[in-house]
Amino acid sequence: MKKGYITSLLLVLILIIVAGCTKSISTSSSTTKDITFDGATYTVPKDPQRIAVLSNSLLAMLYAVDGTAISRVTTNDTLPEAMESLPSLGHTTNINMEELIGLQPDVVLGLENQHKKYEPQLQSSKIPNIFITYDGINDNVPLLTFLGSLTNHEDKAKDVVATYKRKVQTVKDAVANQKPARVAVLRATGKGVTAETENAITASMIKELGMTNVVTAHLTDTTTDKTIPYSLETLAADDPDIIFIVTMGKEEEITRAMKQAMTDNPAWSHLQAVTNNRVVYLPSKLFLLNPGLQTPEAMARLVKETYNIDVAL
Repeated sequence: MKKGYITSLLLVLILIIVAGCTKSISTSSSTTKDITFDGATYTVPKDPQRIAVLSNSLLAMLYAVDGTAISRVTTNDTLPEAMESLPSLGHTTNINMEELIGLQPDVVLGLENQHKKYEPQLQSSKIPNIFITYDGINDNVPLLTFLGSLTNHEDKAKDVVATYKRKVQTVKDAVANQKPARVAVLRATGKGVTAETENAITASMIKELGMTNVVTAHLTDTTTDKTIPYSLETLAADDPDIIFIVTMGKEEEITRAMKQAMTDNPAWSHLQAVTNNRVVYLPSKLFLLNPGLQTPEAMARLVKETYNIDVAL
């Protein structure tokens, strides 16, 4: 009888173990979801609680939809207190992977062009990752919607998107009746000066505002570059109403060098933008990289500089 009792007990234990395994498999399959951004589908936890973020621009968008994160990256910019208090994983181009994995994230959010190199290490650690292309201002609304889906804050994302669109439209409406200004957007680096096409950030905002980018006359329909070579002679021939200069690198040094070049080169003095004091230096923070949620403010600044119109947002 004792033997029969033991046998029955073993059978019960086996059934419990099997039932437990079956539940585990079912639970595992029901705790993930598929979400899509820019044609790519990502399998992520249904309710991610530990999102490690490798770009502060993505971090700002995540917090805008009431998401939370467990990391940030090092920056010289002032961050809101909630973001500043997060542990830093180093610079966005050089992530400390030991610290990242040590945080035990349930998903990692980063940029395709910066962080794709870390994917094999994350996969070997069984950590889901979302590395996206977040480049032009047209990516802002889809990204907000995507992050709303990731964090299960779809309604918040809809509200943020609605506010963002309203602000952008307010800026565009402010110049709807203005004669389009003829504009050149120059990109100044330590190595020289190029001109922005509509694939670059500032020039894309210029297009949205209905201004005329004089550089487009020198492009083909197949141009995909963000900048192109642009000589002073071509600039003189185009003779735009206003010249916007976006610096890339050491901003103060490059700005000083550009101003000195304009002083030393007589060809600059014949440009109407120079004679009318309409050469405007734009901060790289808003005009070199995608300004994200600050896009309406960046567009409003372009309107102020071009048409002397203040737009209340």
